[in-house]
Amino acid sequence: MSRRRSRTVSVGGLSSFADDDRGVSDVVGYILVFSLITVTIGTVFAVGVTGVEDRREAERVANVERAFDVLDDNLRDVQRYGDPNRATEIRLAGGTLSTSAESRFVLANTSNASDVANGTLGEWTSGTIAYEEGDTTIAYEAGALVRGDGDGSVMLSEPRFAAADGRTTIPIMALVRGGGEGSVTGEGTVQITAVDEANADSETTRFDAASGETLYLWVETDHPDAWARYFERADDFADATPADADGVAVAELEHGDSVYVREVVRVVGLQR
Repeated sequence: MSRRRSRTVSVGGLSSFADDDRGVSDVVGYILVFSLITVTIGTVFAVGVTGVEDRREAERVANVERAFDVLDDNLRDVQRYGDPNRATEIRLAGGTLSTSAESRFVLANTSNASDVANGTLGEWTSGTIAYEEGDTTIAYEAGALVRGDGDGSVMLSEPRFAAADGRTTIPIMALVRGGGEGSVTGEGTVQITAVDEANADSETTRFDAASGETLYLWVETDHPDAWARYFERADDFADATPADADGVAVAELEHGDSVYVREVVRVVGLQR
């Protein structure tokens, strides 16, 4: 019986493996290359789509923030010049716009939470215009513009409080919810109106501290940390927030001999 032998041909002193069937086949190589390309494309697509969505979401919130800047400017004109009516348009872009929340301001002669009820000299409330999208909130409250992200918040536009020479002026943009919808959600443009109605009284009230008495301004809000930081850095105010206060920022009035609270009232509404 003859025995078959495989031959190797020497070319230039090197052995040719053309007849060696131990190599990886072309089909397996093609599968490996195709799998690598598929995984690469899938990874790039997944990361890219997530990045685009994050960027789109950030841009939507930035557009709302710019619209609230315009709202802040319009209501500042109402405070400064007494404009009777103002309107601002905001594109929702999937979020919720509401006027259901309120901020409360209390002028008292104590920074002790257990004594503030007996030490109250005056009290004012204002409706809050707030936009919410996920963990982000942009809110206008009583003359300040605040943005909250998660558990933290920052004041984008500060209230127009002023103090010097023993006198403190506290202007409060008091918004009262009118008729119509209290909140709107979804897409489209919403008009925010601020109207001077006949029953919306605006007035300035003066308070004089007794000899040696220190006055404090209490602010009950959904963003107390932003207000507390404002009082820390504002001239002639000092943050005196009690350690056990929940949802409250308290300011000591360093020029509190005479305090003028100027309340400007407007009826606010939401219209599609």
